[in-house]
Amino acid sequence: MMKPLADGRADRIARIETKLWEAYYNREWLREFRLLVNLHREFFRMKLPAAILASYDAARAAMVFAPLDTSDRPAARRHLVRYYTKVRRSLGCEAEATDLAERELHYWVVHRQVAGRRLAQVNDGRPIDDPDLTELEPVSDAFARLHAGLFNSTPEIMRESGVYRAQAAAVVDRISGRYSPDVAADWGRVEAYLRLAYRAIEAATQGAESYEPSNRQP
Repeated sequence: MMKPLADGRADRIARIETKLWEAYYNREWLREFRLLVNLHREFFRMKLPAAILASYDAARAAMVFAPLDTSDRPAARRHLVRYYTKVRRSLGCEAEATDLAERELHYWVVHRQVAGRRLAQVNDGRPIDDPDLTELEPVSDAFARLHAGLFNSTPEIMRESGVYRAQAAAVVDRISGRYSPDVAADWGRVEAYLRLAYRAIEAATQGAESYEPSNRQP
């Protein structure tokens, strides 16, 4: 059975996740931790002690994965398994914690690969434009599979949310890659895409098999 995302939280979650991404790429780990606690209480409806413990696992996973030269995937995986053991209990996920951890780590890896290729192309003179959906397909697919695992759904039903989150990630890449022509405006676009992503999850989990993608743009 598909696990629903409660009404009215999509926009609040999008705002928190935007600030989380900003904290992550600025390596502001204490700020990231505080935002993670807020996210887990808002998104997963965790009580404060559980939110703190889950946030610690998530933050540790991000910290050991983050360095480009010394990224430790096995350690990140271990932290993610502990993290998703807590999350699946809160959300009622049918997927095992090891499966959810692999889906999350897969997203991290393919996103880094796609972002790295795009940065290299920009440095070689590529115009600063938005990548098309074909270029973002590995990231969109990774997000859709992660959302499907979290909400007891299918990647097909979660496709729209995956596309929007991939588009948000692509805008973040402009900022983190230092080729954004307007950082403030791009953070606004990130939040707009995330609002659409979480509204799509909200609609999909409530509409189940009758859900139809909206193809909205921010």
